[in-house]
Amino acid sequence: MVSQQDTAATRFLDSTGVPYETCQYDYAPQKGRIGEQAASAIGAAPSAVFKTLAIKVDRKQPAFAVIPVDKRVNFKALAAALGGRNAKMMQPDEAHERTGFVSGGTTPFGSKETLPTVIDRSAQKHDTIWINAGARGFLACLTPQNIQKVTQAVFASITES
Repeated sequence: MVSQQDTAATRFLDSTGVPYETCQYDYAPQKGRIGEQAASAIGAAPSAVFKTLAIKVDRKQPAFAVIPVDKRVNFKALAAALGGRNAKMMQPDEAHERTGFVSGGTTPFGSKETLPTVIDRSAQKHDTIWINAGARGFLACLTPQNIQKVTQAVFASITES
């Protein structure tokens, strides 16, 4: 598959052999609600566009949470899915150091460190979902099952209702 950009994420996806497509859009963080802006820019429902959060469970275990852009993470549910008691967002500097990705470009694909990944169960309602492809304004579309396969992720209900 020819990518619009060459990122650690697209190189990782290429190495796995799973089919995916990519899409670029104008990244405009000054407009706020970046994920919903991305969904609008590519013409997708916000429930089918997922963001990747770098988090820490019990102050020590780094991990990724993959949730719809229009939802908020339930940190207790996320921690429980990873066998912990609490979770919080990782500091941006640490997230960049561990993953190699800048804020707004974080993805579980091709991270410098392989981190446990939890995907919100709502992803399973979609044939395909959009997820960051390793750069701001750059998304990959693939099946939730292939995301789970290549990241060894677990599905769990990790968003607030």
